[in-house]
Amino acid sequence: MSFVPRNRRVVSALRLVWVVLALWYEYFVFRASVRSCKWPEPATVGLNAVNGVSSSHILLVADPQILDHRSYPGRLAFLTYLSQLVVDLNLRKNWRAAIAKRPDLIVFLGDMMDGGRMNMSNAEYEEYYSRFRSIFQLDKPIPLFFIPGNHDIGLQSEPVFSPHAQTRYTSHFGPLNDRLSASNHTLVFFDAPGFVQEDYEREGQGQSFMEWRPKRGGSLEFLKKLHDENNPDPPILFTHIPLYRPDGKACGPLREKGTIRPGVGFGYQNTLGKHSTGFLLNLVRPIVVFSGDDHDYCEHTHQSIISHPVREITVKSLSMAMNVRKPAFQLLSLFPAQYWDNVHPTYADVPCLLPDQLGIYLDVYIPCFLLSLFVVLCAAAVRTRRTSFGDRESIPMSSQPKHLPDPVTINDRSQTSIVCFGHRRRFPLGLGQLFGGRGPSNSSKRGLLSHILHDACDVAIFPIGIFIVVTVFVSL
Repeated sequence: MSFVPRNRRVVSALRLVWVVLALWYEYFVFRASVRSCKWPEPATVGLNAVNGVSSSHILLVADPQILDHRSYPGRLAFLTYLSQLVVDLNLRKNWRAAIAKRPDLIVFLGDMMDGGRMNMSNAEYEEYYSRFRSIFQLDKPIPLFFIPGNHDIGLQSEPVFSPHAQTRYTSHFGPLNDRLSASNHTLVFFDAPGFVQEDYEREGQGQSFMEWRPKRGGSLEFLKKLHDENNPDPPILFTHIPLYRPDGKACGPLREKGTIRPGVGFGYQNTLGKHSTGFLLNLVRPIVVFSGDDHDYCEHTHQSIISHPVREITVKSLSMAMNVRKPAFQLLSLFPAQYWDNVHPTYADVPCLLPDQLGIYLDVYIPCFLLSLFVVLCAAAVRTRRTSFGDRESIPMSSQPKHLPDPVTINDRSQTSIVCFGHRRRFPLGLGQLFGGRGPSNSSKRGLLSHILHDACDVAIFPIGIFIVVTVFVSL
């Protein structure tokens, strides 16, 4: 009776391949993808910095929109939960790659939580918010600033929106409108959903912007106060909702598909109105605008609304779940200068594209899984066949019966015979041997299915371990 050992070379080779794949695609590819994405320097825009004032590096993050059980109403509960786990892990890896750039300041451009505006108990909101903070952890203290999105505080009146959405937002993320001085610039954090909501009320009463009495603590009041301050530092506007642009305007080569078109739907508005955009730009007069909401990258220059051209960049979402194959974040550098104009801007920015997580799953993991399974299947079949032939050859000739019965008449439930390529061949396909049971002819044989499962588990345990380690690491 012979025993054929398991094919350790095949298992070890597959282990090595999967260890390399798991390490690269679960960790290193995220760092490598943004390694060439560097902070813009003053030389990029031809400026000399003001003595004694340092430049500022600002990380812009748009629409992480972490999911909850309401995000996919038509999806099974288990699939929704699995989607949350996968997307949360992707956000953690993207966030780790982003903060590795060591920014001085971080600005979130709204829609932090997909269901932040929905009706829920305080306990559920606290748990939801804790999940957000657990994903976006910092290794060292860095100032964080947020602007509200329509998924955070709501837009328009809907029964499913919580009447406490704004209060919850301000108590957890900060004021709806705010301003900050950084490197001789004024950063304007603007509540665009609140502005749109007040604009609906103004238009409903048929009043112009000059006639309208701004709501106390609202966006219009904030804009007028900002204008009256007459701050000489060049302003930079951060808004969740993009500004108006003519329908069909191209967004540049970094856009994945389509363009931004004006439109309104359930709890959202694609752009500000044309007159509202003109009013906003004339009051703030920003040197550049950064917006979110659209999830994809878009670069547009507003030329006809005010006297000087204003460049607007719509920042890509950081999440893989927002219908973009390659998420991204934006790096913004501010350079203190004695003067500024359109020829000598005092800022520079660059988008940093992240890996295509869905492409990794579909184009790397699934094909490699199928190929590995095929290799394991072939190796197990060959090993089982060799074991069968080895046992047959080990039987002494003197002990073999002189007259062998026809194979078809053998009543052996642990074996079956089929005609293959003109010869009748015997295969161990009985239930006992398929699952590794002890057959009547050889107690040490393993069935074909048992060999496959055993080898597959041996191969999988290493990449699964690496996956768990990476998940724990990015979650710390």
